[in-house]
Amino acid sequence: MNEIQIVYTSKATGDVELEELLKTSVRNNAAQNVSGMLIYTKGSFLQLLEGDTSTVDALFKRIGVDPRHHDVQVLIRTSIKEREFKNWSMGYRRLNESDARAMASFAPFFEDGFDATKFCQQPGVSLDILRVLAAQLDET
Repeated sequence: MNEIQIVYTSKATGDVELEELLKTSVRNNAAQNVSGMLIYTKGSFLQLLEGDTSTVDALFKRIGVDPRHHDVQVLIRTSIKEREFKNWSMGYRRLNESDARAMASFAPFFEDGFDATKFCQQPGVSLDILRVLAAQLDET
């Protein structure tokens, strides 16, 4: 089976009902054997999805036309041999000011909301942030 990992940023359209979005994502992703993580801060998302290529591509296509998202920008799309976020049908973290202080080296990438142009200058940083936050969630 061919699997991929996609990391992207997007901006929220208006007030997003995060709890409902998460419940739906967890349910749908589990049913489709998709794993991933969603980070939210200041009206923007950083999300990773991984799973079967056709399933993840179809899901990402739906996200691209979802009215809750705009300015969807792919940061990484790569084939994978093994999933990194297999424990999460949709891990979630909301970042705030204390996270910016605790993660000072990453803060420029999220303290004003996720900005795809900053990530494009250092492509691996988005995945590094997701890995650090996933490890923190695993510890709790």
